[in-house]
Parts: sequence; structure tokens; C-alpha cells
Amino acid sequence: MTFYVGIDIAKYSHVACLIDQFGRVLIEPFSFDNNSVGFNMLISKLDSFSNDTLRFGFESTAHYRENLAHFLSSSSFSYELINPLLSKRFRSLNIRDVKNDNIDALTIASFLAFNHNHFLQDEFFINELAFLAKERNNLIKQRAREYTRLTAYLDRVFPKLKTFIGASIKSLAFHNLLKKYSTAKEIKETRIDALYNSLNFKRKFRSLDQVKEIKELAKCSVGYHSDTLSKVIKNIIHQIEFLSSQIDAIESEIKSHNLVIDFRLNQIPGMGPIQIAYILSAIRNISYFDEPSKILAYAGLDPKIRQSGNFSARSTRMSKRGNNLLRYALTWSAHNVIKNSSTMETYYLKKRAEGKSHYNALGHCAKKVVNYIFYILNNPDKKFVLK
Repeated sequence: MTFYVGIDIAKYSHVACLIDQFGRVLIEPFSFDNNSVGFNMLISKLDSFSNDTLRFGFESTAHYRENLAHFLSSSSFSYELINPLLSKRFRSLNIRDVKNDNIDALTIASFLAFNHNHFLQDEFFINELAFLAKERNNLIKQRAREYTRLTAYLDRVFPKLKTFIGASIKSLAFHNLLKKYSTAKEIKETRIDALYNSLNFKRKFRSLDQVKEIKELAKCSVGYHSDTLSKVIKNIIHQIEFLSSQIDAIESEIKSHNLVIDFRLNQIPGMGPIQIAYILSAIRNISYFDEPSKILAYAGLDPKIRQSGNFSARSTRMSKRGNNLLRYALTWSAHNVIKNSSTMETYYLKKRAEGKSHYNALGHCAKKVVNYIFYILNNPDKKFVLK
């Protein structure tokens, strides 16, 4: 038999009650603390129903529910998150206008019994994935800001270096160089072999001629020397490497996450675990979207509408009003799919031949990726093949 446990969540203590499928109250509302003692008390109160199916539910408000949610998942219980607007409307069906913690717990339990088919078992794990995706995104933004600072300081002490080495400034070899010699003066006064050994860090840089060019640029550089700026540049490099190590750790967590391993979106060529984590944590449940265009709109990849009277714009930019992480993941995925699928590459080149810019054509490819995602998640028993 199935029983329903409604829990009203608060900061320091919660209120729970238990009803059967007919709405009869079997355990009156009781309070328990928001800690391990309180959680164990909750389970002990329900012990006489342990051989039956227990369905827990609470409102999806604030973050105070997360510890309890984790405890229930760890104890092999499932739970449902309820939209507070729905529970409020459900409570309003009562002819008496009463609201307190006991009534709220009963309302949630009753709503569960009434609507028990909408059960969300993976909510906690999807939340975990969302935290990891957001943390990775924040760390990448922090690292980008550090590279911007690095460029600004190098423009003072060695202006031509960044222009000369370009994107190689992000390599371990140049990190190693700048941690030792950060200004044009320091490089100019250092022997060629010492510079070469710094740049030949872990044998990933072998061009002696390029080292000589850098030294010649340093000799005629208009950049000024500052011990303070030299120290700041070295600190920035250390900070960048620290952020990179944190990003690697987060990505490792994502790749080993239960919801990402062997997830069906792996069927799309070029779709990696990081993109899957971003997409899954944003979409959460494909049943929330009844057509691909709604996912596209949620990501902000849909075109803006510009219409007035008889005028309707033929060409507009994407709205960019949706979930920015989902938009980033879909665009990134489209770029990877182009490189791994001849079908998508042909479609991309077709859009470019029509005169569309790279990013415009990429947006069209992202729309196709959304169609693939929608099909795969709605047809779990069918194999998806994209050449």
C-alpha cells in the first residue's frame, strides 16, 4: 500500500504528517528538527509503515530542503518537489481560510495523494549537476578576468609580447616563463639558454629561434620595468594555474556523475559530458517541454520578433533572454557536432553559402541540436544515428 508524507519546510524545524491514499490522517502533524537527530526521529515515527511504499513531498522553496532531500535519498527514499503555487491553489479549495505549519503539511500530503503520478526521483542529483555546471562556469569567468589583467600589465612592461605569442600565453610553457621573468628588462638580462629551458617546460616548446626573437623584442621594448608589476604578473600566473586546477577538479566530478555517465545524449557525435551536464541541469525534465521550439526559447536562441502594423522584420537577432548556460552549451555543442558530423558540417556550410555569418550559421546548427535532443529524450528505446 502507498502512504504519503507531507513535510512543511522551515529553517530550524519542519512539520510532517502521514495520510493514506484516501486522505485519512494516520499520523497527526508533528515537528522535527532540521538536523540528523530530527531526521532520524522522522524515520522512526514512520517505522511501522516501513514495509509499505512511502512517498515524501515538500515545496520547492529556498534551500532549507536540501539537507533533508539528501538524507532521504541516502536512506533510499524518494521525494517529490511541489510547486508552491500549486499547493497554495490546492489549499484554497478548503472552504476555511486557514494557514499554519500543520495545515501546510496536510495540504502537501493531500496534494501528493491527489497527484502521485508526478514523482521526481532524480531532483537531488540534478541539483548537484546544476551546482557543478554553475561552479565550472564561474571559475572559467574568473580565469578569463585574470587573463585580461595579465594582458593589461604586460602592455606596461612588455607591450609586444602578447601580440607576438598570441594564444600561446595560455600554455604551460609561457606560464613557466612569466613566473620567472615577467618584464622586458628581466627577459633582456637573462641568457638565451635559461629562457629556452623555461619555455621548454615539460618538453612542450622546442623553438630556439622563437626564444631568440622574444629576447630581441625585449631589447627594443618600450615597456618599463617595475619590481611591483613583476610580482603582480607572477601572482596572476599562480592564480590562473590555481583556477585551472579547480576547473579540472570540477570537470572530473561532472564526468563521473551518475546522471552523465552513459547518458543518451552521448549518441550525438561531438556531445561531451560537460555539455551534457549543462543541458541536463538546465532542461531537468524533457516532459516540461512539449516541442523543441520551447527549449530553443528557454535557451534564448529563438529570434526576436519585430512587428508593427503591416511591418514585420525579415531578419532579427536571437533574443538571448533565456537560460545563458543552456544557450552556451547548445552553441558549444553545435560547434563540436559540426566537427564530428558530415551531415551537420554540410548544413553549416550551406548556411554560410547563403551569406550568413559564422555565429548566425552556428545558431541554425544549435536549433538542429535541440531537435536531436528532443527526439532522443522522448524516444529512449530508439537508437539515434547522425553521420
